[in-house]
Amino acid sequence: MMEEGVNMIKELIKIKENNNIVSIFCDEDDTSMFLEGYIYAIGRQDFLIKHITPHGLADGYILKKIDSVMHLEISGQYEKKIEKLYSKKNQRHIDLKLQDKVSLKNNIFQICMNNKYIVSIEMIQDDECPIKGVINKIDDNKVIVSKLTEYGEDDGEAILKKENIDTISFLGVDEEDIQLLKRK
Repeated sequence: MMEEGVNMIKELIKIKENNNIVSIFCDEDDTSMFLEGYIYAIGRQDFLIKHITPHGLADGYILKKIDSVMHLEISGQYEKKIEKLYSKKNQRHIDLKLQDKVSLKNNIFQICMNNKYIVSIEMIQDDECPIKGVINKIDDNKVIVSKLTEYGEDDGEAILKKENIDTISFLGVDEEDIQLLKRK
């Protein structure tokens, strides 16, 4: 299994270096569900993708575990279509300032907390109902999120074990909607 992970990292690095749009499939049972975009950063266990919608619109960033990747697709008709739409619609993602010597996941926690970005967090084994809210505390083992409903209303707190976090999405359409609804 370890060698498989290393090979996937090599493939992701190659895709990032070539600045290819990539389709990333993480669920072999449902190939209609996949991530689309440009690889922004790769860590030891996670990668960060500049996510793009099926309409070619910038949709924030998604951090995902490398070992959740089942297969990758590049240079197909679909990827070329998305690349063309993204370009013709003059889309761009904001740049993130990543710290060296800090894991990619911890970088993202810190950036999201410092900027009070609304996040959607999926836990391992539970991608059905992501936890949405603002990260307000981080320590070595856990992340504390002030939860928000889809209507932008306060909804208590969630205390999450870092190691059980599979996916973090931020600055995307869903998170922007909650941000807009949250403002009074």
